[in-house]
Amino acid sequence: MVESVVGLSYVIVPLLILLPFMSKLTGIQHRAEQASHYSAWERTVWKNRQPSQLPRRSGIYLARKSEADLARQIPWRFYQQDGNQIASSTNEQWDWSEHVHPLVEHQVQQGAAQDLQPLVKSNQDNPNNSDELDRFTRSSNGSRLPGVLNGATSTALGVISFMGFSLERDQFYRTNVSTQVENFYIEPFDELDLNFNSQSALLASGWNAAGPYHVKNRTRKLVLTNVMDNGVIRTAQRLMGILPFGKDLRPSSLKLGHVSPDVLPANRLCTYGTANCGG
Repeated sequence: MVESVVGLSYVIVPLLILLPFMSKLTGIQHRAEQASHYSAWERTVWKNRQPSQLPRRSGIYLARKSEADLARQIPWRFYQQDGNQIASSTNEQWDWSEHVHPLVEHQVQQGAAQDLQPLVKSNQDNPNNSDELDRFTRSSNGSRLPGVLNGATSTALGVISFMGFSLERDQFYRTNVSTQVENFYIEPFDELDLNFNSQSALLASGWNAAGPYHVKNRTRKLVLTNVMDNGVIRTAQRLMGILPFGKDLRPSSLKLGHVSPDVLPANRLCTYGTANCGG
């Protein structure tokens, strides 16, 4: 009887109290990992600054977000309660005391009257529950690809840079998301000071273009005859086009440096199943 009371008081009851807390630690760690993967991926599709050779005209579609705007999406996507719609932008005010998922809340202070509160600890001395960035830290940076491959790429781009062609080479994105956990009231967890830190890395393509006009601007730099597309050469073409054998030399026929990014092969424009088109 005595052994049962001792075992129940010092083993079973503490385990029943600690197991939910430890289970929720796993959930917080998982959310930090998801947030770092999300941050790396979003940085590849949302530009932080204007890319090179972007034309100034209508018809340009540039996905652009600041680091702070991307970071503010993390609580809405990984910490909020189930059943809520996820949107790229929202007018609703975030609240760490009301919106967080139950698996991120726990009773961290002793006493039956204590309410559940977020297990993720504030970064400030005076917590601000309405600030999306209050309970985690995030960093993201784009750099050149390390190693031999970066050297080969830099050499190749350097060779063709005399034509004015350039690409963003800081497309190796590395992100870090860090979350500190509130201490539990049972020893030795009251001095745990646990911090979950997750890192992610993703290599993107520097070719990403903001629409067909941006593609045209970049592709023209790779066409060798582009350097001949100027007023002097076009005037010479018109003069030579006067000659009987020079019709094909006119600017309307011989288009130096001409690029049409939307042109497709004829077999892609026919109706499949008809004659000469898979039929």
